[in-house]
Amino acid sequence: MLAGVRRAARELAPPVPGMLVLDVGCGTGAFLASYAAAGCRVAGLDTSADMLAAARRRLGPGAVLIRGEAAALPFASASAGAVTATMLLHSLSPSGCIAALVEMARVAGPSGCVVVADHRPGRRHGAGGWAAGGLARGVEALAGHGPGVRSLLSAGGITALAATAGLRVDAVRPAAGGALEVVRLRQAAEVA
Repeated sequence: MLAGVRRAARELAPPVPGMLVLDVGCGTGAFLASYAAAGCRVAGLDTSADMLAAARRRLGPGAVLIRGEAAALPFASASAGAVTATMLLHSLSPSGCIAALVEMARVAGPSGCVVVADHRPGRRHGAGGWAAGGLARGVEALAGHGPGVRSLLSAGGITALAATAGLRVDAVRPAAGGALEVVRLRQAAEVA
């Protein structure tokens, strides 16, 4: 299910050799691996030392991997070309989501982008959409994330939280049969 999410996110933030890509909630570094292979500088942040150790094995010594919180990113403003988060927001409270999005936008700056993937609010259409939604909810329930998913959806999902954080939606891609969405965000004050 996440392969399609990663593909959509990479389309929305294509790799540029030398560009810094920061993945917030990087886990084992699976998302960053394709960026590293494309010549990007990669950085990951996670709260789990075990996940960061797995990311280090996958990405090698050139990756910057830091244990920390999404609401306090230890990176300079406007230092990354892309800041990403896959399936992170549903693990945060709505106020935590907003704080994380504000921080991600700060690190991306006016010329960078924020790409976020998580559960999509709204009805699913067709048998495939219902099945994908059921599978996604089942996986999250088994992982103990059901309340977080419900909280994210009741807050209006990524786009509503982004608007509250002062970001504008630049592009949206459905994923996983419409159960998930990948959203590219930019600072609302960006001048074209």
